[in-house]
Amino acid sequence: MPKVVIGVGSNSDHKNNIKQALDNLQQVFGKLLVSPVYKSAPRPSQINGKVSSANEIDYYFNLVVSVESALSAEKIKYCLHAIEKKQLRERNTGVVTIDLDLLLYGSWVGQLDGNNIPHEDIELCEFVLRPLADLLPNDKHPVKGDCYQNLWGSFRPRLALTPIAID
Repeated sequence: MPKVVIGVGSNSDHKNNIKQALDNLQQVFGKLLVSPVYKSAPRPSQINGKVSSANEIDYYFNLVVSVESALSAEKIKYCLHAIEKKQLRERNTGVVTIDLDLLLYGSWVGQLDGNNIPHEDIELCEFVLRPLADLLPNDKHPVKGDCYQNLWGSFRPRLALTPIAID
């Protein structure tokens, strides 16, 4: 069974939404390996034609989860969207109740619904790479061939990450 890695993020009622997402993921996939949770300020972005700032949108909490699954990548993506819908995720708003991204599907490299697998956020976003390096430090990126611990060691973060407990 392939090792599947899922990115989890929230900027609204963080602790409750993340706990609920972990419960929902466990119901679908069984045993979860869960990284530490990191808090970071959002990057300024365009939302509904307005420029937003960290003062207008709550901080983000991010982590990654690893599971083993016999489901296809397409079915996993469907399950992630179903969990987001169950948790009232609305797209194109500044409020993110829960965001679930398929980051890795074993060593498979390809495109799924317009997203690259492995997900490009692994190489671009500290809030994805740092928890991934914590959880699976010696696993290797399917394209880069280097382990996540080494990728994190050479990464130049743009955002401050603060580890937090959600228990």
